[in-house]
Amino acid sequence: MFGLSKQEKDLKLNNEYNKDLKALLIKINSDQSTRSVFGEMSGGNDRADMLHNIFCDFGYPDLLKWTNYWNMYRRFGPAAAVVNIPPNLSWLSPPTIESTPRVEKEIDILIKKNNLWNRLKGLDKRQRVARYAGLFVQVADGKEPREPVENLNGPASVVNLKPIYEGQLRVDTTGEDVKKPDYGQPTMYSFEPSGDGSRNRDESTTIKIHPSRIIIAAEGADDGSIYGISSLENIYNDLMDLRKISGAGGEGFYQNTRSAPVISAKDDFKKPTATEQEALDEEINKFITKYNKKIYLKGLEFIYPDITLPQPKEFAENSWNNIAAGSGISSSELRGVQTGVLAGDKDNKSTMIMVQSRRENFLTELVTNVIDWFMLHRAIETAPYEVIWDDMTAPGDEDKLALGNKMSETNLNQFRAGGAPVYEESEIREKSGFEPEDLPEDNEDDEDEDLDDAGSDE
Repeated sequence: MFGLSKQEKDLKLNNEYNKDLKALLIKINSDQSTRSVFGEMSGGNDRADMLHNIFCDFGYPDLLKWTNYWNMYRRFGPAAAVVNIPPNLSWLSPPTIESTPRVEKEIDILIKKNNLWNRLKGLDKRQRVARYAGLFVQVADGKEPREPVENLNGPASVVNLKPIYEGQLRVDTTGEDVKKPDYGQPTMYSFEPSGDGSRNRDESTTIKIHPSRIIIAAEGADDGSIYGISSLENIYNDLMDLRKISGAGGEGFYQNTRSAPVISAKDDFKKPTATEQEALDEEINKFITKYNKKIYLKGLEFIYPDITLPQPKEFAENSWNNIAAGSGISSSELRGVQTGVLAGDKDNKSTMIMVQSRRENFLTELVTNVIDWFMLHRAIETAPYEVIWDDMTAPGDEDKLALGNKMSETNLNQFRAGGAPVYEESEIREKSGFEPEDLPEDNEDDEDEDLDDAGSDE
């Protein structure tokens, strides 16, 4: 009389099963949808080949995450070169900020006190690893990091500038009201100091940071969001291929030199007892590990395989070419340190053009965002200013001298042909790298004056 009947119990179990199954199907569909969306956003498999899953066949990740980028950058030299070369060249010389004397002086204080240009170089490198990076501006305003920054009191209020990887700086909440300016923008960040793989136990506490304390750098974010494009994304598969070739070659050579034998049983071999098997295994291990020089085995034969490694040069070259094309850095520039072969003039010029373009576009915008932040929060005085970079594409000293030499040769050929010089002496000196003030002074007037003075004395 008490409890449910067998039929009622079966019905209840069936309902619970259907409920759980429905929830599971909803979750699977949701995960697949999310995976598809994020896969498209991070170079996922486009399923263009309907007969094969290329990513699965070749072992590529279907979805690139922060850990994929981070591990590739930190543990594979070519990936580190792709990330580091443009910032290293772009920041060879810092920009000049032209403004009022007071603004220039206050910026100079920030440069010396907070190592401003070096921090921005670090921010530049970090943002190239994944989709974005942030500059955490630590200030002396007596507020918690989760609170908005208010007006500061000059350059001394800026305590520290801390570049942060995407893996350390997670978007906690975003603006959801389409009528507000912050729609779609982060309204709070979570800072995880160990998010870059650091094992520093002193930095393990996650804290909330208000967006007003963060300056975002995201190369490729031309849609107003904070999400740029990793410099490793479009070459990730080729980096994996190159790493496989390198690793397979290393393992192959190791196995070849290690000379691990294949043990073959002859016809007269008798299966050993458990005790004999242990002793046999021990003797074989001692011999293989070079502990024993000789070994006598009845009924067993050691066969040493002849391992022949194919030449992977053509396959590696294909990966190098794809990496160079995708990164915009010439293969000779990427491999120069490894091969000892310097890049040619054309490669150098192409790289310098790319670097100059970064300076005048992305880095100028980045520096402007930083200075505007300082002015907005009264760390420096508000005034018009200009960010000026030197020209990385300008000819060097050797090029200038070569150009001056060609101009002189042109004048000489004209003289021999009975014509007038094509270039003035001042033009040649200027193109050779000499400023007009470096020209020798005309001392004829001085000599005439000296003669007049001498005549008057007589």
